[in-house]
Amino acid sequence: MSDITLSAGVRQNLLSLQNTADLLGQTQNRLATGKKVNSALDNPTNFFTSQGLQSRANDLTNLLDGIGNAIKTLEAADNGIKAITKLVESAQSTVR
Repeated sequence: MSDITLSAGVRQNLLSLQNTADLLGQTQNRLATGKKVNSALDNPTNFFTSQGLQSRANDLTNLLDGIGNAIKTLEAADNGIKAITKLVESAQSTVR
């Protein structure tokens, strides 16, 4: 084995490069996911706030889908009632 001796300046530069590589990886992860905080290790408060807001957004999306379905059902019922009304009016005019 050969012993490698690093001067304090070289050691500090290597540590700085490692920190830069770590920050670059973190930035690439944020860009890839679109999230500023991806784990509780990044920032616990923001992470759990984000999780709660994401859950709430999912709940609201589900409610919006349900409302959309209800609107379509009401529109179909309205069209059915209009058709029945026309049929009744036609029958009334035939009777007259």
